[in-house]
Parts: sequence; structure tokens; C-alpha cells
Amino acid sequence: MTELEAIIRGEILQMRSIRFDRFMDLALNHPLYGYYTRRQERPRTGREGDFFTSVSVGPLFGRLLARQFFQMWQVMGKPVPFSIVEQGANDGQLACDILRWCQNETPEFFEAVRYTIVEPSSFLCKLQQSRIEEAHFSRKTAWFLQARLMTDEKPVGVFFSNELVDAFPVRLITRKNGEWREFQVTLGGETGFTWLDCPLDDRKLADAIKTLPLPTVDGYTTEINLHARDWMEDMGQILTRGYVLTIDYGFPASVYYADFRMGGTLTAYLNHRRTDEILVDPGSRDITAHVDFTSLARAGEKAGLATLGFVDQQRFLMGVAHDELSESEEPRVGIAENVRAWNTLTHPNYLGARFQALLQAKDAPAELDGLRFSRPSGLP
Repeated sequence: MTELEAIIRGEILQMRSIRFDRFMDLALNHPLYGYYTRRQERPRTGREGDFFTSVSVGPLFGRLLARQFFQMWQVMGKPVPFSIVEQGANDGQLACDILRWCQNETPEFFEAVRYTIVEPSSFLCKLQQSRIEEAHFSRKTAWFLQARLMTDEKPVGVFFSNELVDAFPVRLITRKNGEWREFQVTLGGETGFTWLDCPLDDRKLADAIKTLPLPTVDGYTTEINLHARDWMEDMGQILTRGYVLTIDYGFPASVYYADFRMGGTLTAYLNHRRTDEILVDPGSRDITAHVDFTSLARAGEKAGLATLGFVDQQRFLMGVAHDELSESEEPRVGIAENVRAWNTLTHPNYLGARFQALLQAKDAPAELDGLRFSRPSGLP
């Protein structure tokens, strides 16, 4: 039995069962033994890890994001300082890619930038600081344990995340005998943990269910990410002026909760293989659920954020790179020198259709290059 399994078993013995979001939070984020926070010999992302990200492809993704942030700064009237706030920064590589492009291509913008990383993990924080110090960007970068601690900073700029929300702990519900019940985790089975469906006794979860277009057929199972809603409301309240950019895999609610998706989207990844063994050996594998972008956008709107657009990564990056692809003299990201990376990031068979971008704003212009090719259908 691992140390984390013993901790989870201890909680279950006290309460008979624990909610799945608690299990997922411990499995991913326990300070010593969580999948994202523990020290391990091999990387989590890339060829030797458990999954690929856009950052794994190389520095082009960071350059493209920096190009969009540069335009945001311009249309906002070039405020100083301009905050770029990243949450879910992993090892800090994306921050270095963004800052290096700003330094090389737009020196005036680089001087205005104040890069902030929100990171609760002391292990990841040290990893990020080491990489950023090695790249000589320490003077441009600050760290906060939680986004809420930034309130007094009154940030003006952009809050962004790449593959963050899919790792937020989710609640798991199922339809049984004409009513909604919640899956919790208890002891049992060959692996030590098993599912237990329990009566729905949480008012916040019950209220959320009422707002969703859920099928009412018995056996239907899905996830609800209340943590993501709270997080987005925090973003809207903390941001003084600017944008929130959320890039992740997911769907609008009309697709997320379609009746053909009987088993939801919850899954785990280990060695680049998808597995349904969610409860096995917690801390050893990534656990993830797709993002309900409609609920995320509505939470932002509740906190004063206007939804500007929702577009897949292919169209988002093509919009950002349009001037360069049209041979404009605008600051360049180097697509011609990185065609293979460009194709991986944008081709529908690779990452282009898998990831989506949600752009929201607070007291900031709506015309952005990343939305140049956005679909008018919005977020049903």
C-alpha cells in the first residue's frame, strides 16, 4: 500500500465514503504524493511522459500566445505594467517561451510585462523558478500561491491557462430509478477502492444540475465541475481590466451532455494510454475530465466577464498568425522555420481540433486576432 492510498483509506474509514472530487484532489494535488506535485524521475508530459501538450511541441505555441498578448496590450492602450498571469505553469517552459519572444520581438512590450505564475505546489514552484532563472527572466516574474491573493495587485492584462481546468476535481453523478445520485469512493474491490452511488444531498450540486441540459435516462453518468465555476468567478473578480483566455479540451454544454455520451468524459492517462482505471494506484496517473465551456463562460459572465468568442485551437492560432501567413511585416513567430510544429498545433487530426479556446474580457476591446475565424454559433 502506498502512502497516498493509506491517507485515502484513513479518510474513508472515518466517513464510510468520500466524494469523488476529494479523491481526485488527493490523487492529483496531495502536497507530497499527488500526481502533479510529487517528485518523480520521468517527466509528466512529452514523449517520455503520460501525455502530450501544445508546449511539448516546442516554443512556437508560446510565441503565438505572446503575439496575441502583444495585440491585447496594444488595443488596451499599452498599459504599464501589463500583467500576464499563468496558472498551471507546469515546469515554467511556456513562461520562458512567451517572455523570450517578447524580449526578442517587442522590446517595448517586454518592458511593460509583469509575468505572474499562480502555483500552490512548492515542488513545481522551485522547478519553475530554476528554469526561469536559467533563462534570465527572474526580474520579470512573480509567484502567488493562489489567484485570490492577487486581489490587492489590481491586475490589468491577461489571465490565461493551458490544460488547467481539465484537472480540476469534478463531482460525478448518475441517473438511477428516475433520480440523480452521486458517485462516491469507498473501500472494496481488487484494487482497494470502488464506487458507491449515494443520495444527492448537496444543495450547490443539486442547483447546478437544474441549470444543465441533462438527459433523464437511467444509467446516464456525467461530471459537473463546480470548482471550475468558482475559479472563473474568481478570475472575473480579481481582474481589473483585460482578458481571460482558457485553452483546454472540452465541449459546449449541448455536446458535453448529449444523450449519446452515456458514460461522461472522466478518464485517466498513463504512458500515453487512456484507461478507465480511475481509482487504481492514486498518484501514479493523470485523472482528467473534459471542460464544459458553456458553464465556464456563464460563471465568468456572472463575475463581470463578457464572452468574446469560443473557437478551436486551429482557428485561434491561424487568426493569431494571419498577418505572418499573409507576409505582413508585423512581429513574427517563425512559422516558416517551424512548419512541423505549426502543423501539429493546428491540424485537425493532431491538436488543432482537440483543444478549444474561450476568450472573455472585462472592460477591454473585443476585436482580437485569435477570434478572426471564430464561428458565430457561440456556446449553446
